[in-house]
Amino acid sequence: MAVNFFRYVWQYSRREQIIVLMFVLASLPFYWWSLDVPKRIVNEAIQGSRFGDGQTTARLFDFSLSLPDFLGGGTYQITDGWLLEQLPYLFALSMVFLVLTLINGWFKYVINIRKGVLGERMLRRLRFDLFSQVMRFRPEDIRTTKSAEVTSMIKDEVEPIGGFFGEAFITPAFLGMQAMTAMVFILAQSMWLGGLALALIVVQGIVIPHLRREQIRLGRMRQLESRLLAGRIGEMVEAAPALHAFGVGGYSAAEVGKRLGTLFDIRLRLYRRKFAVKYLNNLLAQLTPFIFYTLGGYLALMGKLDIGQLVAVIGAYRDLPGPIKELIDWDQDRADVTVKYEQVVSQFSKDFMLPAEPATPPEPIAPDAPITIVGLRVVNGRGLVQIDRMSAAIARPGRVAFVGPTGSGRDVLTKVIGRQITDYQGSVTIGGREVSAMPDSEASGLMIYVSGEPFIMSGTIRDNLCFALRRAVPQPEPIEHGDAAARYWRDEAKMTDNPLVSPDVDWIDYAAVGATGPSDLNDAIIAALRVVRGYDDIFRVGLSSPLGEDIDDELRDRILKARPAILARYKEKGLIDYVEGFRPDRFNTNATIGENLLFGVPIGERFAPASLASDPFTRSIIAAEALTAPLTSIGMKMVETVAEVFQGLAPDNPLRERYSFVDEAELDALWPAVQSSWQHGQRRTLPAEVRDKLIGYALMYVEPRHRLNLIDEQLVARVLRARSSFRQFLPASEADSIEFYDPNRLMPAASIRDNVLFGRLHYGKAHMRDKLLAMAGDVIREHGLESFVVSKGLDQEAGPGGRLLSPQQRVTIQLARAVLRHPQILILDDALSSFAPPEALMIRENIFEVMAGKTVITSQSGEDDLEAFDLVLRFDGPKLLSAEHKGEPTAEPEPTDPPRLREPEQRPQEVAK
Repeated sequence: MAVNFFRYVWQYSRREQIIVLMFVLASLPFYWWSLDVPKRIVNEAIQGSRFGDGQTTARLFDFSLSLPDFLGGGTYQITDGWLLEQLPYLFALSMVFLVLTLINGWFKYVINIRKGVLGERMLRRLRFDLFSQVMRFRPEDIRTTKSAEVTSMIKDEVEPIGGFFGEAFITPAFLGMQAMTAMVFILAQSMWLGGLALALIVVQGIVIPHLRREQIRLGRMRQLESRLLAGRIGEMVEAAPALHAFGVGGYSAAEVGKRLGTLFDIRLRLYRRKFAVKYLNNLLAQLTPFIFYTLGGYLALMGKLDIGQLVAVIGAYRDLPGPIKELIDWDQDRADVTVKYEQVVSQFSKDFMLPAEPATPPEPIAPDAPITIVGLRVVNGRGLVQIDRMSAAIARPGRVAFVGPTGSGRDVLTKVIGRQITDYQGSVTIGGREVSAMPDSEASGLMIYVSGEPFIMSGTIRDNLCFALRRAVPQPEPIEHGDAAARYWRDEAKMTDNPLVSPDVDWIDYAAVGATGPSDLNDAIIAALRVVRGYDDIFRVGLSSPLGEDIDDELRDRILKARPAILARYKEKGLIDYVEGFRPDRFNTNATIGENLLFGVPIGERFAPASLASDPFTRSIIAAEALTAPLTSIGMKMVETVAEVFQGLAPDNPLRERYSFVDEAELDALWPAVQSSWQHGQRRTLPAEVRDKLIGYALMYVEPRHRLNLIDEQLVARVLRARSSFRQFLPASEADSIEFYDPNRLMPAASIRDNVLFGRLHYGKAHMRDKLLAMAGDVIREHGLESFVVSKGLDQEAGPGGRLLSPQQRVTIQLARAVLRHPQILILDDALSSFAPPEALMIRENIFEVMAGKTVITSQSGEDDLEAFDLVLRFDGPKLLSAEHKGEPTAEPEPTDPPRLREPEQRPQEVAK
């Protein structure tokens, strides 16, 4: 990017700048005439200088052209004008002044609109250029860059720069020419008044910028302090769980408070300076009219200046302070914006950047081209040597293990080959091409690097799995004839060098997964999930997902047929007693009290579990069936359990999850009221909001899950009566707010599991529940519903950074995403460390199987299970200790430049110079 602001503006907007400057030049004659017409109105029409010597008429709009002597001289009459009396003459000149005012206003409107559009286009270009620069940062630079600061710079700090893009050349030209025209006009009327006005303007132009230097310095300090504040707050938000765990919220608040205080002090000083300068500027601007009225009036009374000239001078000067002031403001903005632009660009400019994408794709690298390492030396930013002059050759395809302690060369080498470290000495080549010099498109098509720290983006699980496949680079969609909106968006993107292809089109590279289209993609995803043992988890997420309305009749029939088939399978295996079905006349002990009351699935928020207790209709049913007191008692017992039992429990204790719906943050307010009620036996005196909260907790109670022995036959009978009353008296307007259980139809708002089981599995039998769900999955697959269920699971949101997923799910999705791509080289940098050793071994073997004929590089700390590898490189700190070759390579690579090193047992593995 251009370091100089004005060079950047001129480089990308000179055509539009020139067009607007032409409008500026075209507006000057009309501006001059608008200054001259008031003088003619006063002198000619009002004072009657054109109607002297008894004349009652005068010509208006008579124009003639006089040629200079060197062109032959002579005068040519263009138009004779109109012969008008004094009153029509006045009205005609007034109309001319009105028309000139409208024309000048139109010029200003057009110029301002074009400036605004130009500024927004350049702002869009600048933001995209900065984003593109960040995407070319080396991984080492990315890791030291605070995302909050980058976001703040691209979003907020360039905003004032964007507003100045349209002002850079047009404003000084427009305002300068206007001021110059007004100044020349004043001098033409009176040299005394013109010289005085010019002197005051010169003083204003020198003094004000000098005083504003401190203002600019304070503005720069404010910008830097705001950036640091944004970065620090971003860090604290990301580290919020740790801050809560260590109880350092007070210190964090104090730190942010101090930074806010520093920022407040800078802004206060800035405002004081700003308004002091503004006061002085306004004082100088108002001093000149005072002198004009005094001195100009004196000259008019002495007969040295006529009234029309005085009015014209005052009118011209009325327009002069505005442009002069705005020019001074422009000069301050220029200095401020230039500094901001240079600061922002410097943050996005690095000495070394990743290579840009080539215009034409390079020749593909042969699948048997070796990885050649010659004289590799890696030193981190603190000067610590991480790899010390190692050389080796890795034949492809093959299975390679880097073994050594954590933090040794085995961790660094995987990052070098995976292009996570590009600042090194020596060379690392594949097929003769330097790894660090490969563009992203070439490197990502050849290899995939997977670390032990998965990164999951916002979106669905499917979005994250298919993220690695969005590299097809489709052509821009053709624009239909007459589609002006699409053409407008395409033209605007083209004018700012933004991508012309919409992100909404299909970017999936189906050929990379052996699919022919979206219909085959699910099969590829399922296969990848099975490889990394994540299929069962996604399948269960799908079973827990709402069925939804968007199902066709064929799918509906298959689900309805699967329902009795699953129950028949359970009965066949003698497991039917572990399923408690939904029956209108029975209380389902494995469902919540609220679910038993509704006997259906709520649609919308009114009857949702969180708001059920406070709903007026629900409360009336509860009160009518005498359920208020027993439900309040259940809620009080649950609060007592949480308040007393949870003290001292670890955050990951299963008991906390069991009562997760009880808000621990509200216990400070609830527990004293509950204690007082227990002691005095005055439950009726509880505040209404406390009672609603307790009843809400009770409605979420499940006896086999929470195990407090609080449900008896009397309560069950009351709940069943309340169920009947609820359905009977439900207002017709709320009929669509609940889907009641019906064995003969589906419930779109209920989960797929509830729809196919039409009941609940018993709590307390963890392994039995897994067995029952696995058996249900078999029946679901037999009925052709596997893809539908998995799709529902894949459509679940992952949350920012994958926060809605478990750590294990995040790792599984990252591994499946890499396997889905089927790269030539798969690099697993401690990517299986979060799994138990037996499971990690099974996943690794699955990956080896699907990557047969390709290269898999893994790093691990132990010496276990190395028999499956073709090559094992052992590290001790930064040194390569040995290279053990466990068999003949699967393919003999061709010689490369630099020459490929032979197998490790034939040549030493360290080359030191």
